[in-house]
Amino acid sequence: MFDMSPAIVQALINAGGGLLIALVILLGLYRLADKHGTEFIKAQQSQAVAMGKQAEAMEEMKTSIKEFIGRDNSEHREILILQKMTIDKLKRLEESLNGREKGTV
Repeated sequence: MFDMSPAIVQALINAGGGLLIALVILLGLYRLADKHGTEFIKAQQSQAVAMGKQAEAMEEMKTSIKEFIGRDNSEHREILILQKMTIDKLKRLEESLNGREKGTV
């Protein structure tokens, strides 16, 4: 299982069984952390990259929405101005027609 010299094994036996068990547990935890810890760190890094890309996309979308709203507002203003001009022309035409009717009656 583990390559340990006999001197180290004897020293651990002399130190007590509890120390040996604790050392084996710590060594096992270290190997688990070494194996799965790197996978976890890689997963966290890829998640951080994905979140960064999402933040960039959200910023681009925000800019795009602002441009769209600004363009829509300017078109809306143009429509309102043209509508007012049309109403004014219709009123003048109506007044002109009413004036002609009064002159002919």
